[in-house]
Amino acid sequence: MGFTLRYEELIGGSTAGAERTQFALVCVVCGRSPGRLLANRCGDCGGAIDAIHPLENVSLAGGENPLQRYFDLLPVRERGNLLWLGDGDTPCFRAEGFGRRTGIPGLVLKDESANPTRSTKDRIASVGLSRFAELGVKRFVMASTGNSSTAYARGVQSVTGFEMALFCGVRFRHRLNYPDHSAVTTYLVEGDFVAAGQAARRFAERTGALSEGGFFNLARREGLKLAYLEAFDWMADPPDYVFQAVSSGMGLLGAYKGALEYLRLGRLARMPRFVAVQQASCAPMAHAYREGAEVIAPRHVVHDPRGLAEAILRGNPGQTYPYIRYLCRTSGGRILSVGDDEIRGARALLADTEGVAVCHASATALAGAVRMRREGDLPEDAAVLVNLTGGDRTGWPVPTRCHVVDAEFPTGSVEWSGPPAPPAGAAPAGGAGGQEGRDTCVL
Repeated sequence: MGFTLRYEELIGGSTAGAERTQFALVCVVCGRSPGRLLANRCGDCGGAIDAIHPLENVSLAGGENPLQRYFDLLPVRERGNLLWLGDGDTPCFRAEGFGRRTGIPGLVLKDESANPTRSTKDRIASVGLSRFAELGVKRFVMASTGNSSTAYARGVQSVTGFEMALFCGVRFRHRLNYPDHSAVTTYLVEGDFVAAGQAARRFAERTGALSEGGFFNLARREGLKLAYLEAFDWMADPPDYVFQAVSSGMGLLGAYKGALEYLRLGRLARMPRFVAVQQASCAPMAHAYREGAEVIAPRHVVHDPRGLAEAILRGNPGQTYPYIRYLCRTSGGRILSVGDDEIRGARALLADTEGVAVCHASATALAGAVRMRREGDLPEDAAVLVNLTGGDRTGWPVPTRCHVVDAEFPTGSVEWSGPPAPPAGAAPAGGAGGQEGRDTCVL
């Protein structure tokens, strides 16, 4: 038997003979419970841990704070631990002009660029920091290509008591949009996102700090789920198709789980078909899916990935692909890729017809819907939901006090040191060349 997710069984059985009043942590691959509250992955099979909520106790409240409204579907046990950062309740609207031009009259867009850092990732910071606060986590380590790090950095600078160490490929520094702050230590890694992620994990192991977990952090997926719950609540009819651009695919997995929960609650009449979209220049998932491969093989990996949509430049999503393949296949959807001209065209047409400016990753999802309609794979009468996951951040600050490290960092013992102090008389420089090992520089 191939890779299987047990969400339907777990969510469907959440009321069976149980009198739980709060969520349980369970591996969604093997069904076992983890031994630690902060475990991101199952100690037995390596599968993702998720929160299974007792749906008979769910009561959705009103108000502008989505964390309060959807509290019964979040991995936080006490409302007093919620740390809302102002995200959510983003616009959801029928894109009539775009739909007419592309033959998708039932097109609905969820515009996540209205979040505080212009990204859906603000939602992961709100839910992630809420869960960390409840569990007593003060320090954590993460890797990012820009959106997650910007959201978390804004969060730890807004809420006292947290410190974060961020690892980012040096080429993505311009996408780190937060000012220097004592609570945020930035490491620029000579390499891509994969190298940054590996350095972050080694750093967490050797300092004893918590690894934030990325895709496997259940709070991330639960936060991203909220964009879809808001959209489902807004739409008069449930979507037949859901499109999102993917890197690891954690947002789409959150959407899948949220749809299953809403089906069980009677708030969604049918399961949407989920479509994951990548850009052709970095499409390891789409490549593997097109071949019918169950796992990412070396031939699918994209080394030194480049492309318009920088937010989704992940060349080796080997650990997460089975999850996205499963949910797309079982829902009747697919994983596909689109070219640069399609991405640019969708982005320009959206601005022209709807007056909405989004990033290239958002346009990638939209281009996926346009391609499927053009090729006859998307029915004209389909209700279509596209998650526009963010917009560009023009003119935002970039951190200047950074540690510049090589791809093997750390190779020995290391301590949590905080951001480097600016050297006396140092002038800002334009790059990170010439720095190796654990040197620091002011950029």
